[in-house]
Amino acid sequence: MNTVLRLLGCSFALFLTIASGSPIVPQAPVPRYFRRDPSTPATISVTQVQKDLGQLISNSSLIFGPSSDDYSEATDRWNYYSKPDIQAVVEVGQESDIAKVVKYCSENSIEFLAYSRGHGMTTTIARMTGIEINMQKLTKVTVQPGKKTAVLQSGAYADQILSTLGEIGYTAVLGANGCVGFGGLSLGGGYGRLQGQYGLVSDNIVSLNVVLADGTTVTVNDKSHSDLFWAMKGAGHNFGIVTAFEIKIYPQSSPTWHYHNYVWRQDKLEAVFKALNKLQGVGQLPAKMGASLGQISINSSISTTEPVISWTFAYDGPGKEAEKLLAGMNAILGAIVSEQGDVAYPQLLVAQETDSASASCASNPYIGASANLQVYNITTERLLYNHFNASVALEPEIGANARLYYEGFSTLGSQAIDPASSAYPHRDQYLPVYFITGVPPGKEDAATKWAHESRDLWNQGQPHRRPTTYVNFAAGDESVESIYGYEPWRLQKLRGLKAKYDPNNRFRWYNPIIQD
Repeated sequence: MNTVLRLLGCSFALFLTIASGSPIVPQAPVPRYFRRDPSTPATISVTQVQKDLGQLISNSSLIFGPSSDDYSEATDRWNYYSKPDIQAVVEVGQESDIAKVVKYCSENSIEFLAYSRGHGMTTTIARMTGIEINMQKLTKVTVQPGKKTAVLQSGAYADQILSTLGEIGYTAVLGANGCVGFGGLSLGGGYGRLQGQYGLVSDNIVSLNVVLADGTTVTVNDKSHSDLFWAMKGAGHNFGIVTAFEIKIYPQSSPTWHYHNYVWRQDKLEAVFKALNKLQGVGQLPAKMGASLGQISINSSISTTEPVISWTFAYDGPGKEAEKLLAGMNAILGAIVSEQGDVAYPQLLVAQETDSASASCASNPYIGASANLQVYNITTERLLYNHFNASVALEPEIGANARLYYEGFSTLGSQAIDPASSAYPHRDQYLPVYFITGVPPGKEDAATKWAHESRDLWNQGQPHRRPTTYVNFAAGDESVESIYGYEPWRLQKLRGLKAKYDPNNRFRWYNPIIQD
């Protein structure tokens, strides 16, 4: 497998949709009622927090600061290019402690940020100075009687959820990478290999326990706080901290998944993207073809100067069925690598290099930029390849780890759901793409330039569509409309709900709806 792709950009299933061709709506002014408290302290005393908060929370919780041996691990992030200024960590041992910490912070004008697994690309979290509410201890998964749903604590993540459900022959709609936490992924919508069969990750949420900005806890579902339930599914980072998720679970439809991994040289680029467009159509990738993931990158085992094209497919079923669908890919002669097999789902993540031990889950100082497509513009893809190749020659240190990354999950399940039923705005966008690289010191400006130029090329290749960005892939420099939807009613509704549930805009660190 080492000769095949290194999926360095967390198949962000932790990295969608492009809006209609109507005129761009000017950004609405920020309502006056969203104001920061002028008494917010510039620094936080860990000793004081330990004294004040320690007597309120359970003995299983820990409070510590930068001098602690536990601090580095507790604040580590998948992308550490932009990190929040964490002055104290509260590692909660019980769900009920989260509300107590939030209430304490609110009453003392202390900023706070919830931490589950530390994934995400955005630079906006670097604006936060305050307390981290670390939920990594809360990983319990409880299958409910009748095996229709399971309840996940806020720190649960894909590998661990799959292991628990797999023991009883069940599965759930999760992200593509084993290391990614369920919480942050689902609050932004959530892509994954079962999306074509059952919809987005957020479409499979049944109920939530949510801590609001004042420390109160509410049950949120289609019968209780249904307006907030709508917002939590696609824009949830802006509204509260989820302490528990009840989600739908499903019997495994097949004992094995089929994977097929390919690598081609650049002379096959036009043939590859032509075959991909034929296979995928316009949002018509077959439901059981759960993943079509690719990249253009340097593979040093093949060449240190010429990028190659790598692609991996995953099918929920036997190879005989899958290979019929992949006939067009197999017809492209001259593949450097063509590997396939039938494996259980946990081994599929290893085969596609999206497991927790893979490079795609490794922490780095990443810089990136993303776009959403409906189909691949083959002329644009050639321009992107040529630009990538020239940039590798100009900046070899950056180029060694750079990727043009292509995510394709079947969207038939998510398209079948009413677009107005949740805050997720991009159901008519099918192919998220992004540039990503780990950045050597001193190369930040060059990497950012490369990222932005790549994003611009993708968007220029669809001139009749407005730029959009999946919130979980957003870098933080995009417009609010491109992330949360150009339809005026969407932002109007979201801002109205902010006024109702978070009038002081305490949840504003992750690609915020209301910007300072």
